[in-house]
Amino acid sequence: MVQGVHRKNFGRNQVLKPSAAYTPADEQEVLQILDRHRGQSIRAVGRLHSWSDAVLGDGVLLDLRRLNDVLLEPDGDQFVATVGAGCQIKRLLKELDRDGATLHSLGLITAQTIAGAISTGTHGSGRQSMSHYVVGVRLARYDASTGQAIIEELSAGEPLQAARCSLGSLGIILAVKLRCRAQYNVQEHFTESRRLSDVLDAEASFPLQQFYLVPWHWSYFSQHRREHDRPRSRLARLYRLYWLGVMDYGLHLPILFLERVLRSRRLVRFYFRRLVPVFLIRNWKVTDRSSSMLVMRHEAFRHIEIELFVLRDQLVDALGFAQEVIKVAGGRESALSADNQQRIEELGMQEALAELHDKYCHHYPICVRRVLPDDTLISMASGGEQDWYALSFISYARPARRAGFSLFASFMARSMSRLFHARPHWGKVCPLEADELTSLYPRFDDFRTVCNTLDPQGVFQNDWTAALLEADGHVGDIP
Repeated sequence: MVQGVHRKNFGRNQVLKPSAAYTPADEQEVLQILDRHRGQSIRAVGRLHSWSDAVLGDGVLLDLRRLNDVLLEPDGDQFVATVGAGCQIKRLLKELDRDGATLHSLGLITAQTIAGAISTGTHGSGRQSMSHYVVGVRLARYDASTGQAIIEELSAGEPLQAARCSLGSLGIILAVKLRCRAQYNVQEHFTESRRLSDVLDAEASFPLQQFYLVPWHWSYFSQHRREHDRPRSRLARLYRLYWLGVMDYGLHLPILFLERVLRSRRLVRFYFRRLVPVFLIRNWKVTDRSSSMLVMRHEAFRHIEIELFVLRDQLVDALGFAQEVIKVAGGRESALSADNQQRIEELGMQEALAELHDKYCHHYPICVRRVLPDDTLISMASGGEQDWYALSFISYARPARRAGFSLFASFMARSMSRLFHARPHWGKVCPLEADELTSLYPRFDDFRTVCNTLDPQGVFQNDWTAALLEADGHVGDIP
């Protein structure tokens, strides 16, 4: 046990101040810790690659990194993997690859633990989130009748749907059982288009694609991706080196220099208008393993991020709105278009927009990923019959100079949630009040019921999740 140790998250915007911290070696030690601290607040953490209040906790903190075993078993023509809660995605991928398997869905980074990834709805592009593929969760909690710590398997119904994306609110996740598939290859190439319609039309041929709206250049760069039965390309290794040297580092280092050292908006805009397009090699088709193609070194440099999910029929308007707000925030425009300005006035947010004017210069491509509807209660892509699109807004400003981004993120979350029913990512900057957040999820009451059943004393909550469970937001309908 360690006492009095403060920990910061990856983005350096959250500080954890636990009363006691443990790194248990096995499930029995977890039960012993729970029995020792009965009645106290207890939370588990992963690798702290989250920016929201979900990571916070001032009670007992459990770091489950030593619970990282992987067991893969055949399941018809696919596989099921039982994975220790603290296993990082990168280790899981290596273990699966030894047996010719991989995950159905992959996010951009592999530093997260599997429990942290599913608890906040981590996703890639073109499929459901990781949470959707969870078929069982092994959970440590307290028995309501005896008060003793027990282990329970959640494998069906609403308890499983809640556990697939739980915000750490049901108990301590010990292991996750999820569906896997045979390893496969992905073919990828880049194109550029001025029209969003062209990008969306390409989804039929490239269902795994993700794309970027490049600020100040205002063009779409599409990362066209699809499964392919061709073997690994001869130049795949060279392509990986290109990505590492040019995209993962070469693209980012000038951004860091311009934003953190020179602090020049004019040069930032020039960089994106004239230089960023040079980084992309268009129409270079390369085939490689999915576990190599679908990830990036997005954690290489410290940043902060808000990600907003909108349904497909809202995407065009939402991206147009975002572009206009970025121009106002960067001081290039003084107001939105007439239609959007009227929308803001109807929301009573004119003062917030005026306050944002010329306060923040956006300096990173807006990444857009398609996420198919999840079978969960409260993941960002839960519910509805349409596909969801995640819009990521990222800042590389130093922690002490994030006031402009905070204004921008707050305005975007508040306005887009009301205009487009946009849902902020649970694990990223999440500026909405509890009732505003819960109102975006038609099944939040069902989630609340499961939480109250499995954790009636609320010992596995922090202040943020407790506020969510106590909120009485009006449940909105999903189109």
